[in-house]
Amino acid sequence: MWGGARRWMLVLAVLWWLPSWGVWAAAVKPAPQSAYVLADSIGYGLALDGLEAKLQERLGGPARISYDAGRSITTPGKQIKQSALQSVAADRAFIAKAGVIVIVLGMSQIEASFEASQRELMQRLHEIAPQARYFWVDIGATIAPQVPGWNQRNKVIYDNAGVLGYRVISRYKAIFGPTADPLAIVPGQNFPGWNTEEGYGGPGNVHGFDGALSSAILQAVGSEQWCGRKQPLSVYVLGDSIAYGLHSVRLEASLGHRLGGSVKISYDVGRSITAPGLQIKKTALESVAQDRNFIADADIIIIALGTNQSEISFADSQRVLLQQLKAIAPNASYFWVDIGATIASQAAGWSARNRIIYSQADSLGYRVISRYKAIFGDDADPLHIVAGRNFPSQGNEPGFDAPGNVHGKSQELAQAVLKAMPGADCEVVK
Repeated sequence: MWGGARRWMLVLAVLWWLPSWGVWAAAVKPAPQSAYVLADSIGYGLALDGLEAKLQERLGGPARISYDAGRSITTPGKQIKQSALQSVAADRAFIAKAGVIVIVLGMSQIEASFEASQRELMQRLHEIAPQARYFWVDIGATIAPQVPGWNQRNKVIYDNAGVLGYRVISRYKAIFGPTADPLAIVPGQNFPGWNTEEGYGGPGNVHGFDGALSSAILQAVGSEQWCGRKQPLSVYVLGDSIAYGLHSVRLEASLGHRLGGSVKISYDVGRSITAPGLQIKKTALESVAQDRNFIADADIIIIALGTNQSEISFADSQRVLLQQLKAIAPNASYFWVDIGATIASQAAGWSARNRIIYSQADSLGYRVISRYKAIFGDDADPLHIVAGRNFPSQGNEPGFDAPGNVHGKSQELAQAVLKAMPGADCEVVK
């Protein structure tokens, strides 16, 4: 993929341009937990997305979603015709055994006092399930006439988190990205790629992006087992020029701050699992041998390889690499970053490699972090890369003799890596 002095000069130019950011493989497998989701119409979307089955797979126990379109904490909706308080009474036996309780309420602005109703709901839930872990999903809807009220409600949701004993999962950020501010919803802003939702008296959206919210919920409830963990976690990142991008945006510092342990990123521009790159001139396998002592102490290992299509068999090379890593660090948690590049002439090969990355995740024992989705959004399909599609706000990348991009959006990938790490949702932040 990288050949000749001209290509190397172009690579250096690209590097100069780069900006400066299954089941958990936990050391101890947590006991099975049941989950209860108490929601309005947003819960119906979560049910359609299969969140009950996903929660059961993640937590090991039964899951139930109680939803009623249009309901509030105190007022019944249009389907089961129960307020949230009435559903709590009806589902008391299930709630009493729940280890995780997720609340998705507040969008229907019916209560005389949302804050007072919220306190009443949490008091009843805590009486029934005092040992459960609680989460509240903020409001992500954008219908213009209702936004001022929703902003006020989100402020209540965030302000009361510590007092009422829950952690906030942000639907607004799941839809609009990690820098979006749920206390300043943009009135009438359509969800990415969507049109205004009819029937609400103003521009904007209410429903949708169910998969994005499901992912945020699963991430939050799955990583909570690490909250309060005292011992630091060390991280080893093994990659090519994509890992250089992570280094350039100071991912080492971010991971060290998040997890408390030492972090090392091993990168080499143009390298693959079996072919050396242009800087340290080592293959990924050679770097594993060189960094053996650090790897042996690593709790988390992240692999960002596959963009350079030089292996005779990527699937076989991937197996060899994981075999060697796990011989050194058998108890580490493993992650593999999928391929997010879009150069038209190579996209078909990258799509095929992504299919291998996803298909071998279970058998080789790693979780996938999607660079492709970090760049193009949760609805993007990494198994069918759009050939020649430019990254958002970027032009074609020179030096690859075809339209599309390879490098860039390192900050977005870094955020996806941090989100995948243990304890990503241990802190309530707006």
